[in-house]
Formats: sequence, C-alpha cells, structure tokens
Amino acid sequence: MIEELFIKHNEIYNKNMRTPHNNKHLQPSTYSQRSTTYVDRDFQVKYTRYILGMAILSTFIFLLPALYFSNQNYFIFYQLADLLSPDLANYIAKERIGFNAIFAITFIVNIIFWAVFSKKMTAKIAGPAKILRNHMRLLSRGDFTLPPVRLREDDEFKELVNAYNYLFILWKVQSERELEELREIQSSITNPAVYETVRRMIRERTLRLNPNPKITPAPAPVSSDNTSSTTSSHDGGPAASRGSRHAS
Repeated sequence: MIEELFIKHNEIYNKNMRTPHNNKHLQPSTYSQRSTTYVDRDFQVKYTRYILGMAILSTFIFLLPALYFSNQNYFIFYQLADLLSPDLANYIAKERIGFNAIFAITFIVNIIFWAVFSKKMTAKIAGPAKILRNHMRLLSRGDFTLPPVRLREDDEFKELVNAYNYLFILWKVQSERELEELREIQSSITNPAVYETVRRMIRERTLRLNPNPKITPAPAPVSSDNTSSTTSSHDGGPAASRGSRHAS
C-alpha cells in the first residue's frame, strides 16, 4: 500500500513539476529592472484614461459656466467703458485676453497634474500586483529559490503581500520537512522500484529548494536475496578454504 502511494504521488509530482522551465520572462519585476515608464501598460493606460476623463469633465463643468458669465460681464463693462472712457475700454480688452489665458493655462495644468497623479497612483497598484503574479507563477512551478516579495514604502497591498510571504515561507519549510522525511525513509526501502522513485523525488525536491546542490549518491537498496547470498558466500568461504587446506 505504501509503495503504491509513493508511485502514485510521484506520477502526479512529475506531471506538474518535474520538467524544468525557462522562467526568465517570469522573473518578478522590480522597479530597478523596468525598461519602460509603465509597470503594467494596459492597466495603467486604461485607468489613467478613466481618471483623465473625469478630470476633464469636472473641469469643463466648472470652467464653462465661469467663462460664460465672465464674458457676459466683459461685454457689459466694455460697452459702458466705451461710452464713458475709451482708454478704460482698451484696458478691459487686454484684461480679457489675460483672463482667457489664465483659464487656458489652468485647464492645461489641471490635465497634466491628473495625468501624472493617475500614472503614479496606478503604478503603486499595478507594480505589487505584477510582482505578486510573477512570483506566484514561479512558485506554482516548484521554484522555492525565490526570495520573499518586497515592495517600496509607498506601494499598496502591503498587508496582502505580507500574508503571501508568510504562506510562501510556510510552504517552503514544509517542503524542506518533506525532503528530510524522504531521506529518512530512503534507507529502509527494499523494493528497487520504490527506492528509485523515492530517490528521484528527493533529487527533484532538492533541485527545487537549491538549484546547485551537492547531492551525494545514496547507497543502493539491500534486498533480502542479496543479503542471504552474501551471508552464504561468507559462510562458505572459510569452509572452502579449510577444505583446500586439508586436501593439501
């Protein structure tokens, strides 16, 4: 029963984790490794558009009525100034140009501010999510050589990442314990097929925990047939030698 369980468990393990993968494209990204200004371009562009759309809409809702009423006041004061003082009318015309310029500059600065703010805010969300996703992909393939996930001081999802790191460390410790248990029962196995299966499981788990291990070859299993034959040979050896001496 135990032998069948080992073989079945090993088949499932080999199916999921045995073959090494090229994980370079899945390496957890860090902010020093980024080659572009975006952490996750699709996510950041999508939500930056949403935020900019809301900013532009709110700006128009505020600026358009203000601009409309200011122009109405301008025409009233300009007509009065043109009748009473032409010099004052020229001053009001120049003031209108400056007022419109202030409105335009305010609108552009507001859009730039929201664009930069939304980009940084989405980076604080997309960065931890991308690092956590890549870390989970590598861990699902059996790579326990990864360090725990680390974030910047101003990143989001710190509590989630701390909980994930705790789970990752527990899983790694559990794998190390399983490896030690396999090594302990390896010496007591007499079935060659099960022994080879356990030996392969030990090697694979060792490679998962340490990519460059120093694996010493384990002794071959000692079967009962080999033991009896060895004993008989040792018992017959001295008798044969004694017979040869008597014959001489």
